[in-house]
Amino acid sequence: KRMGLALQGLIQSEYPGDFLRFIEMATFAKVRPAGEVAELMPKPVTIFDPWVRLKVDMSRDDVSEYQIHPHFTNIQHALRLSRQMLATQDTPNRQVIVITDGLPTAHFEGSWLYMLYPPDPLTEAATMREGMMCQREGITINLFLVPSWSQSEEDIRFAYRLAETTNGRVFFTAGADLDRYVVWDYVNRKREIIT
Repeated sequence: KRMGLALQGLIQSEYPGDFLRFIEMATFAKVRPAGEVAELMPKPVTIFDPWVRLKVDMSRDDVSEYQIHPHFTNIQHALRLSRQMLATQDTPNRQVIVITDGLPTAHFEGSWLYMLYPPDPLTEAATMREGMMCQREGITINLFLVPSWSQSEEDIRFAYRLAETTNGRVFFTAGADLDRYVVWDYVNRKREIIT
């Protein structure tokens, strides 16, 4: 939250022509106004099974987002929204900043939403495909990996694979330092493009 507000303040004061949007990433990715960022909270866990394999056809009229378990992590959907928004922007510094604690656990295949826990190679592959689409459109993905009790080597390897797909980077930082690193990285990238 502090990072988002710090980045917004920096862009408004120093780089007013830049485009910044916030996307909340859970089972569904949603664009959020900057004014809502401070109030966002983690989604409640609504299913406690250690093994979850769910899929839902979201094109059905009788299915609503509000019927779906909200607590999964859909990085693919967030990247897709980011890519669609950046497609309308004429800027040389096209980047997406992803803040996560590990592997994605939800993805779309057409209208089908998959929610898979523990994380599944299908979800990782769908997320990597979206990352490659970002790369083709000149979008860099930088990942900030926040530590969590369940983080594994596979979480770290995934973060590197996704970042490397787009010539991005992975940063490891505790939550308290996250805002400083993101703002520092944004300013340094601006300087690289200007010089």
